Amino acid sequence: MSAAFPAITAGTDGPAAVLPFDAYYDRVLGGWLGKCIGGTAGARYEGVKRWIELDGEKLMPDTIPPNDDLDLQILWLKVLEERGPAITADDLAAAWERWCWYPFCEYGIFRRNWRLGIRPPMSGRYNNQMWEHGMGCPIRSEIWGYVFPGRPDEAARLAAMDASLDHGPQSAGAERMFSAMAADAFYESSLRTLIERHKGYLPAGTPIAASVDLALEAFDAGAPLRVARERIMLRGGYPEACDAQTNVPFTILSLLYGEGDLEATLLAGLRCGYDTDCTMATAGAFIGQILGAERIPDDLKAAIGDELVMGIEYRRDDMTISALARDTARIGVLFAQGSSCAFSDAPEVAPFPPDAVAPPARLSVAYEGLPAVAPGASLRVRVQAEGVIPDGAQPEITPPPGWSVRRLDGAAPPWTFELVAPEAPGVWPMRNIAECSLAVPGKAPAATHEFGIVGAGIWRALGVYYDTKPQGEEIPDPVQRAWHHHFAYLHRDYIDEAAVDVDAAYREFSELLGKPAVVPSYEHEIDLDRLIGLRGPYCAYLSRTILVDEAQDVHIVIGNTDPFRLYLNGALVGERDEHIWWTPQNNAYLVPLSAGPNRLLLKLIKQDSRDWRFTLGFRVPGEVRKGWSQHFQDWHVGLADQV
Repeated sequence: MSAAFPAITAGTDGPAAVLPFDAYYDRVLGGWLGKCIGGTAGARYEGVKRWIELDGEKLMPDTIPPNDDLDLQILWLKVLEERGPAITADDLAAAWERWCWYPFCEYGIFRRNWRLGIRPPMSGRYNNQMWEHGMGCPIRSEIWGYVFPGRPDEAARLAAMDASLDHGPQSAGAERMFSAMAADAFYESSLRTLIERHKGYLPAGTPIAASVDLALEAFDAGAPLRVARERIMLRGGYPEACDAQTNVPFTILSLLYGEGDLEATLLAGLRCGYDTDCTMATAGAFIGQILGAERIPDDLKAAIGDELVMGIEYRRDDMTISALARDTARIGVLFAQGSSCAFSDAPEVAPFPPDAVAPPARLSVAYEGLPAVAPGASLRVRVQAEGVIPDGAQPEITPPPGWSVRRLDGAAPPWTFELVAPEAPGVWPMRNIAECSLAVPGKAPAATHEFGIVGAGIWRALGVYYDTKPQGEEIPDPVQRAWHHHFAYLHRDYIDEAAVDVDAAYREFSELLGKPAVVPSYEHEIDLDRLIGLRGPYCAYLSRTILVDEAQDVHIVIGNTDPFRLYLNGALVGERDEHIWWTPQNNAYLVPLSAGPNRLLLKLIKQDSRDWRFTLGFRVPGEVRKGWSQHFQDWHVGLADQV
């Protein structure tokens, strides 16, 4: 496939050739069509983690499903139209919280963190160990490349802003890479060149970078697609179906092995399996963009039509793909004004709104460590000011009720503050909001900024137990086993689990340890190593008292690697006797909470200290989607602990 336009310098936003507007629009429309075609074709097979063979005639389904790959990018276009060059990550976050209900995986972590007052980029990292390298942001890269043709660095800059909402460095790097490729694809049609030119956005030394290199090496060596796929899985695969460490390399494979043919590219992505709607949508967008709408096969265009099918609440005035391309191109023309990128024959377009300008001064807050603390503990934050700082302006922080605050350093930004939580609050809320302001003597603050601090969950340990002899089934050479091991069993009651005096057990165990037997939970985790140094298997009992203002149902969502048993207010909720790979939602239980205090009793069996892990969080069945799986519910942000 020959390049339609002259190539530009790799990875720069330097002088670019003049781009005919008609060709620009055709390529934007082709990209959005390819995105819709690929996402539609792959949606039925999302999560199928095997090699998938399918006849090309059966590629497209009869009905078009909504696809989050496209939904959020359409929402980002709305924010671009309203904020223009003044756009911030907080603008994107506020629009998401308002218009996009999606609470699953990293999307749900973002919504939880934003409602707790945790702003980007911490919103993408806090309590997001499983999904910070998910596919949720690499799949929304096109919009940034489409509005910055020939300006890959600028496209990557906004992609990084976008990714910071709900992801960490690996996924952010993938979104930056794809957005830069899309910006360059208006001028360069060699996919191999585009990938090589921009794969440097992937963080060096990470699994995703290594697997992308492995995909390129396998292709260059002439390995069959199936061999390349298996090589990636064997040398760096990840079990989560929608993880970028696996699916970004699969997207690269589909682009390389599709050799510029849209159907062949989609079938290559489908064969790799896993997050097929995402890999095929991204690959389809690149092929559609390079071909342009006019050169996309008619049967594939006819299969999706021109209607925008969306799953979020937001709707555009004109719900068509062609209008989406038109409005995207309008923003591209506006951003090109005053830049090195130029269009020939561009139409007159309405300007950005008059208020699409950055405020004179802006504050941001960065946490030193996690944005969560236990009672009596402290955390430090750094306050940064941007823009015009008025003479005499000084930063101030109004802490949450009952907290204290002190400034630690001098007059120049960034300023460091220490916030100290109350020692014995009685009621310890999960959500705590502080406000930072840039105070000006005798005037209104030049800028204000709210930020959240999460109250850690408070678990009290009631005791640790272990057996010195194996029990149960026949064990070869039990004497030798007893010599080398400890043992612990889920179905042995080491205490009277139904009637234990929790307060007395906590006091006695604290005396035995010689310190308070408290295990704070900062990110849903219960890390027994903070309290217990005993190695080998053991059984631990813990208790936590949750306060709610009114009776309500919640999902208790558990991530476990080993056996556990859970009680709520004396009643058995559930148990699992298993050893499994950790994810945050291996098990979930819908339970009623009573108004006031609710007591959890948790029995944990720690079998292998090398990979033992346990997390516990709460999700709320919303009215609109009541009865759906917990995966479709928002995380709870309104709980409090009784301390």
